[in-house]
Amino acid sequence: MEKIIGIETQYGVIKGRDGIYLDSISYPKETELILKGEFNINTDFKNFEISFSRIIYSQLIELDFDDRGGLESFGYFENSALIEKFRKIDHSNKLNARHTHYYFRTYDIVFEIIAQEYNLKT
Repeated sequence: MEKIIGIETQYGVIKGRDGIYLDSISYPKETELILKGEFNINTDFKNFEISFSRIIYSQLIELDFDDRGGLESFGYFENSALIEKFRKIDHSNKLNARHTHYYFRTYDIVFEIIAQEYNLKT
């Protein structure tokens, strides 16, 4: 069964609707996404920049329409149904074992991204 697992950052697992505030979104390459903003750590705001690379899937949805999330603001899907679906139709071998289905929930927007890696700078 699919489940979101919180990712441990240097500030712990980021949680709650107001855990992440987003300032900017950029796509420097077709398969790279960079998000910049602030983590709300007990009302102490910490700047972050996170880049996802080697993306094969990305989606964003307004928070009020997201019915998949839990408390975690940044995590990954354990037993991702979407990755399983893609494995069945991947005739070009673009999906590999390093791809992970990430969940990144900001105050207003939720991102779901399947990428090989991410890099978080604070």
